[in-house]
Amino acid sequence: MAKKKKRRQGPGQRILVAAVAVALLAGAFGLGWHFGVESTRFRGNILLVNESHRLEADYVPDELVNLYQQRHSFRLASSEIMLTRQTYEAMERMFHAAEEADMNGYIVTSGYRSYQRQQEVYAQSEPGKAQQPGASEHQTGMAFDVTVETGDGFENTPQYSWLMAHAHEYGFIQRYPANKADITGISYEPWHYRYVGVDAATRMHQTGQVLEEFLGGNG
Repeated sequence: MAKKKKRRQGPGQRILVAAVAVALLAGAFGLGWHFGVESTRFRGNILLVNESHRLEADYVPDELVNLYQQRHSFRLASSEIMLTRQTYEAMERMFHAAEEADMNGYIVTSGYRSYQRQQEVYAQSEPGKAQQPGASEHQTGMAFDVTVETGDGFENTPQYSWLMAHAHEYGFIQRYPANKADITGISYEPWHYRYVGVDAATRMHQTGQVLEEFLGGNG
């Protein structure tokens, strides 16, 4: 039986195929960008949220858990505080390790905030004391605020020193250090921690970078 000859594509067909491939690729990227988090920047799976990279009003992180309903080695200022499960599990490991080192008394005061809740916080705050809706890391569900009972400021406590020495080992960074306000756009917040994963947190701890620098810019 004679073998069938393969039909060769002419120049016009090749151009058409290439154009369709480019259109499909552009469409896939457009859909991913549209249905993903707009106006933000990723490096790997790390989400950057700030004044220049905002979350949409309807953005809600996956798998939020209520911390009060979970096992926890820390105190809670409210029974309504939520974080993503990954963030909670890393935080629980961290505070359990602190407890094992006789470093106790941590009080988690804030976690996930919806866009609408951030609107209320922003409206009730003095200028410069809260991020605008969409620009707050709390909307990611991967950031929390923590303190202890003290009259001297959290940054002057041994619990704060322990976090600064060990938080990166569990994937957390102090998001707004005092000497980086010109880059983050946020004044010093010793109580605010963000989950980015152990590898990224360790590299930032070693280099002294903040998230904007690590991800390659704040614009």
